[in-house]
Amino acid sequence: MKFIDCNHQANIIHQYVEEQLHHSYLKEYIDHPYIDRDRIHFLLLPFVEANGDISLEEVQWISTAMLLQIALDTHEKVTNSEFDPLKERQLTVLAGVYFSSLYYKILAETDEVDLIAILAKAIKEVNESKISIYKGDHADITALMKTLKKREASIISNFFAFMDDSRWEEVVSDVLVYKKLIQERSSLEETETTSFLQALAKVSLPSALRESGLLKKKSEGHRHLLSSLDRLIEGVKAAVHRNMEDGGLVAPNLKKIVLELLPYAEPREMTKLYAEEG
Repeated sequence: MKFIDCNHQANIIHQYVEEQLHHSYLKEYIDHPYIDRDRIHFLLLPFVEANGDISLEEVQWISTAMLLQIALDTHEKVTNSEFDPLKERQLTVLAGVYFSSLYYKILAETDEVDLIAILAKAIKEVNESKISIYKGDHADITALMKTLKKREASIISNFFAFMDDSRWEEVVSDVLVYKKLIQERSSLEETETTSFLQALAKVSLPSALRESGLLKKKSEGHRHLLSSLDRLIEGVKAAVHRNMEDGGLVAPNLKKIVLELLPYAEPREMTKLYAEEG
């Protein structure tokens, strides 16, 4: 599938998901769910060698994986803050449940029972990894990063397993972790705490530094945590680079995403990519 065809398919899936998410009442009270285009492109990877458009059934498969991710992301937005209206918080919970229920409905219409079981396994893995990060019970940074990778990539990894195509799993998982770490770094810079930052502080900083006030800019704890995040980001970036250099990254849509995300981008490479794909 050419790069331009991948974009066309991604547009179709984006529109399908958008239509499924529409609910006039929810729209009045909560932010419209974010549809991650990168994830759509990743889910299309098993189809890159197909000739022509993918089928409606395959669009529905990918859309259900997207709806599940959006449902899980929506649940992440629920807060205990007294500054957020109770009605908004309650509707955010209901929206997450509503979005996840759409995946059962759509897959039931396709009679794809195997995919229901596989995505249910992914939900379990994501929730278990979230609980583990909240508990902060990791022995070291390596264990924490393994859990983060599971949280970020389980839905796509299990979808690849359903498609019996694991070629992309490692690099896509690393790219998703990279995106999450960048997001966590922004949170830290904005002095917003997250469960991952707390877990990272627990395994990477002495207790004296953790108690010095992680969210206070220019404090020693804040500075050390920022440094730990930067090292992790560089490590994940290097892993993606290695995969590219090993020749494992050949799909144009994946290559474009990686080149845009990472400062590894080579102008000549991008120019060549767009020239080849028109």
